[in-house]
Amino acid sequence: MFPNPGRQAAQRGAEASARQGYQDGLRAAQAGARRGHSGSRRGGGLVSFLLLVAVGVLVARDPELRASVLQLVHHVVNVVQNRTDGH
Repeated sequence: MFPNPGRQAAQRGAEASARQGYQDGLRAAQAGARRGHSGSRRGGGLVSFLLLVAVGVLVARDPELRASVLQLVHHVVNVVQNRTDGH
């Protein structure tokens, strides 16, 4: 069976969107922690949580995307483990 270019493009777009959402959530959480305002920290946590839920729903629907995201997570975990073992 031949790969579907439209599906591959959609998968790459979804992966990029998931990465961007994750990075935006991290930035919001860091900014809230720096400000030290409990209200803004709660709002940032809520936005991060909602982004995480949205990505989870998207990943749960598409088996190929789920496999790609799991591979990315395993890679990130390996990189973090290697860095902590080296120091």
